[in-house]
Amino acid sequence: MLALTACSPSPASFSPQAIFYPSDEQISSALEVQLASDPNSAAARELIQSLGGEKGRLRYAIDQVIYREQAYEVHYNAVLVMGQAGDDSLKMLYERMVPEDERAKLPEATLAAYSEWLTRHAQALKKNPAQQAQGQLLSDTLASLDKCYRQVQPGSEVVVMSGLGALLLPERKGLYAEKLAMPHTAVRCLPI
Repeated sequence: MLALTACSPSPASFSPQAIFYPSDEQISSALEVQLASDPNSAAARELIQSLGGEKGRLRYAIDQVIYREQAYEVHYNAVLVMGQAGDDSLKMLYERMVPEDERAKLPEATLAAYSEWLTRHAQALKKNPAQQAQGQLLSDTLASLDKCYRQVQPGSEVVVMSGLGALLLPERKGLYAEKLAMPHTAVRCLPI
């Protein structure tokens, strides 16, 4: 028994203060640089502007930071800070989802008109056995987007993805962020 206790670290031997942890601002800055410089993230940057508006921006809500041998594993959520009303965001997004020739036939260029057309289109797709899955996906996407963005005011925050991860590595200019595939990543308020 004495040999086992001699090998166990005492509770006072570990101190998280002995390890330098980056601040949430430093982590967010590294993640912003990664998003801006990654050519594979062009569609994500465009979507942020579409849904958030010109003044919309992405904020990173840091959940956990784990030190792993000279690097940090960061778990976080992506939060869209709305720069415009959610109804305006939906109107612009739904307008692009309706084919141009069909848009010209609509009596009004409103969110209600676009939403109604997309809902009817989803129902029509679901009636065709070969396109049922596509119709269901469109219905689910519309329901999710409406739940997330209807009645949302500018300045409000919408969690667009949760369970994200990145590895932060020290570099000369600060921290370098590298995306990690995480098992519990969930798309919440983005078109699928």
